[in-house]
Amino acid sequence: MSLSLRQLEVVHAVSRSGSVTAAADALGISQPAVSMMLRDCARLAGFPLFLRKQGRLQPTAETKLLLPHLERVFDGVERIGRLIEDMGDAHVGTIQIAATATLADNILPVAIAAFQQARPRVHIVVRTTDSPSVIASVLREEVDLGLVLSPLIHHDALALDLCIADLVAIVHPGHELARREVVEPSDMERFPLISFSRSQPLGTLVEQAFREAGVPRRIALEVNQSSVACSLARAGAGIAVIDPFWIIEAREHGVVCLKFRPKTPVTAQVLVNKSTPLSRSARHFLVTLRQTARSLPHQGALR
Repeated sequence: MSLSLRQLEVVHAVSRSGSVTAAADALGISQPAVSMMLRDCARLAGFPLFLRKQGRLQPTAETKLLLPHLERVFDGVERIGRLIEDMGDAHVGTIQIAATATLADNILPVAIAAFQQARPRVHIVVRTTDSPSVIASVLREEVDLGLVLSPLIHHDALALDLCIADLVAIVHPGHELARREVVEPSDMERFPLISFSRSQPLGTLVEQAFREAGVPRRIALEVNQSSVACSLARAGAGIAVIDPFWIIEAREHGVVCLKFRPKTPVTAQVLVNKSTPLSRSARHFLVTLRQTARSLPHQGALR
């Protein structure tokens, strides 16, 4: 019959202190209980564990062979205890995040930087992908959080709004419309339009805005990322209507950001799996993420 972890703990404590009294104090049990467990341990082991020399208990040669292994075992137990304590305070763990490129480029880095200041030992994994893949990753429980732009249909995931902002128009600083404060679809008819397909949330919103204005949306350059639309506008290839989340400061990107009318709101959302509770670390990060999303300027379009 093998020794239990509690019995090994007694052997470990006595070998370190050389005293039944000190071991009992360290373990929080009585001296008779320690003495009884030592006798049981010696009986189960089949050899003496300690010899008394000069008033102290000294490990036998056999016990000395065990001591390095006991040290590793109880060092591991101590580390597990610290890990559990840290996990309870949400200071360790792993958070898996899937995000569309726009939100991964803008809101997410600021939130992660703020979160890591308080919890530097939490491991964060970020995957950048398209909206359908973000939703699929959340539903398959491959990630804890998914960041997308609405409108999207995701009935099986819980969607939490991060912030709402209005679409903006992006042009080269030398563009004919660059000095305008506001542009409408009718102003844009004469220029190449950089836009998204109807299969994407932003494409749906832009299509609705043009329809509301009574102007056909004729796409000259079709893209699937706001960053690409912005680069094309910066190169003078046309005028883009994008979400404001990708651009915190338009001048840093070499473009001019204009208000777009009709006012068309777009919502940044975080998705979580309805059937899987978030870890404490993920819940704390979600709080930081929502605070960050509400604090960024987003060209003054945030609300």
